[in-house]
Amino acid sequence: MSASTPSNSLATRLARWADWIGAALFATMFLSLVLQVVLRFAIGKPAAWTEELATIAYLWVIFWGCAFTVPLAAHVAVDFIVPSFAPGLRRVLYAAGLAALAGCFLWALPGIADYLRFVQRERTPVLDLPFGVVYTVFLAAVVMVVLRCLAGIVRPRP
Repeated sequence: MSASTPSNSLATRLARWADWIGAALFATMFLSLVLQVVLRFAIGKPAAWTEELATIAYLWVIFWGCAFTVPLAAHVAVDFIVPSFAPGLRRVLYAAGLAALAGCFLWALPGIADYLRFVQRERTPVLDLPFGVVYTVFLAAVVMVVLRCLAGIVRPRP
């Protein structure tokens, strides 16, 4: 199989890496919760860092998945009325919905970036991580939602 085959494309490799990172984040969350249970109930010495790590990993799992692993078509959508329209009108309504969603996220983007700059000076209580770093994944999720919406407008779904 040559490097130019679709299975070895850059997009496929990036998607695979994104999935592996998401799995590693989930494993981090799960293992820190298991460790917390063991430390608390088996040893009798709870550790606050495991709880904070699990919380941060949970946040990253959710927004990482939204940004990089869950396809746009797999996100929750409520479409009771649109499927009853003709295919051409459905396409227009779908594009309008994506444009509205992208517009809302673009409108919020400067405020999100400003807030991340603001919280950069604050740190998590136990692990002492800057909150700007902890919440950076939300900025990535917002940017990727906008890009996916634009891609969905340009490239109609099957």
